[in-house]
Amino acid sequence: MLFSQSGYLSKPELMAMADSCLEHTYNFSFTEARAYQQKLKQLSPHHPAPFFLEALILYWEEFPLTPEKESSDRFIELMDGCVKQAENMLSDEKLYLEGVFFELFGRAFQAMFWADNGKSGKVIPDLGPMYGQTKEGFLLKDQFIEFYFSTGLYNYYIEAYPEAHPIYTPVLSLMHEGDRELGLRQLNYAIENTTFLKVESLLFMSLIQLNYEQDLNTAALYAERLHRSYPHNIYYQGLLAIIQLHRKHYHRAEEILVIMEGQNDDYSKMIMAIVRASISENGGNGKNAEKLYLSTIELAESIGSFADLFQAAGYMGLSRLYEDRGMKTEAKKYTRKAEIHTNYKFILGE
Repeated sequence: MLFSQSGYLSKPELMAMADSCLEHTYNFSFTEARAYQQKLKQLSPHHPAPFFLEALILYWEEFPLTPEKESSDRFIELMDGCVKQAENMLSDEKLYLEGVFFELFGRAFQAMFWADNGKSGKVIPDLGPMYGQTKEGFLLKDQFIEFYFSTGLYNYYIEAYPEAHPIYTPVLSLMHEGDRELGLRQLNYAIENTTFLKVESLLFMSLIQLNYEQDLNTAALYAERLHRSYPHNIYYQGLLAIIQLHRKHYHRAEEILVIMEGQNDDYSKMIMAIVRASISENGGNGKNAEKLYLSTIELAESIGSFADLFQAAGYMGLSRLYEDRGMKTEAKKYTRKAEIHTNYKFILGE
């Protein structure tokens, strides 16, 4: 039986396959993920979901996906395919909900890719359509609960972002009003009830607690849930590790090192370097810590903008070491370098 001309909302079996595909994708089980994605492609070749899922598999399989990699072109091509197929659904009343959703998030995941790689200018052409679709999602969220993610994210950030970055207040004041607390509740609802955006909801709740609420303990709860659900995901390993380091829970960070044993990619090496550097610093071995912080910075530079958080953590580690040695000029130099690479206050010691 082919579902190529029907939506997923009315087909629980398709939603279940999509959920399984995502679970395997986020846990780096790509062979299993592809099996589900290919089955969905056979059953619904004109639906945007198989395009979206294939792009996500590629994104995580090549993580960190940077513009220099050949596979980045394929990622953009697939998300463009997702948007095109979604646009074709908008004229059909029965498929309209899914059309709006996949058009919005096909664009949004491309925007995420460009922004994470320090190329925010590439996002500008999609901002207008994304804003309109996000506002529409406010009205559609109770018909398709996936919109609770975009609604919650908008409600929170439209209020929190100008507080943290006042320079943007005049522009953002022209946009639809938000509700910070409601946004957090909606994101938590998305964590428990969505399929396509459950994991992203968890991630953003952890990042919000880090960067805006400045609550390391709550950030850790969300990061631990991510890591527990997807233990092989190197991004979630790194997120939890760096939170635990700044909570001074060094034993938990060491446990993550054990899990990462045998991972030889540069991103994993960078995480292991920053964990070992922090443990050495805490243990009073400044010489070894300095060597490992420098290694962290070197690895982060080779990865690019995606690793800015770890590069900043490496520079702040060097700053503390030089401060302890009474070399205040050097310490300030490294603090300034850290500030270039992150706004995270827990990294900068504010």
